Amino acid sequence: MHMCNIFCNFAAEYVRACAYNIMCDKRIMRFVFASNNSHKLSEVRQIMPSGIEILSLREIGFTSEIDETGTTLEANSRIKADAVYSYIRSEVASGHSVLSDIDGVFADDTGLEIDALCGQPGVYTARWSGCRGTEQEVFAANRAKALHELSGCVNRGAQFRTVVTLITMNGSEEQVRQVEGVVRGCIADAERGEGGFGYDPLFIPEGYNQTFAELPIRVKNTISHRARAMEALKALLDKQ
Repeated sequence: MHMCNIFCNFAAEYVRACAYNIMCDKRIMRFVFASNNSHKLSEVRQIMPSGIEILSLREIGFTSEIDETGTTLEANSRIKADAVYSYIRSEVASGHSVLSDIDGVFADDTGLEIDALCGQPGVYTARWSGCRGTEQEVFAANRAKALHELSGCVNRGAQFRTVVTLITMNGSEEQVRQVEGVVRGCIADAERGEGGFGYDPLFIPEGYNQTFAELPIRVKNTISHRARAMEALKALLDKQ
């Protein structure tokens, strides 16, 4: 009986040790998100599961301006991902091994598509007003333009759409895939709320009476266009 107990205890310890080693051997996956936008980075890092590390452009030393010359969200998302992917490949080829363990790159492009304006501003969402200034000044001007364009308009339906391009690295081969996330809603009559960024003080998602800027961040990160795109991205990564 005593020997049986010893054997059982040994077996239990062995199983626990094996499980621990398996967990420790599971390498954290590292992906570069082609952005330095602190709001976006924070949102994405909260959405992605543990075991996936998200690096910004600044953290990998990428300082070039990327010309978003595409006329669709899909094109601009791909342009940004390609630029960062090429940079990483070049750096690794030059002997910068610190970037050699990066598993992939993803970039997003997001557009606010307003029904009454035939989908505008769409791909030009970030620079719709033509205002030059700080990020806060530019988006304040963008929101003012949205309210002006919809002045007296009954149809205030709109949607946010995010397109994500993922480039994964497998030796010398690359694999490019795109996913998207959409959230329907409407444009408020005036700005409401202090949270969020961009057009958040104007956008009321379907099923809610509050704007994105009024909703708790945990709620927004569950229902937003970017959250839905990231869920689709996670599904791709699960298949890696």
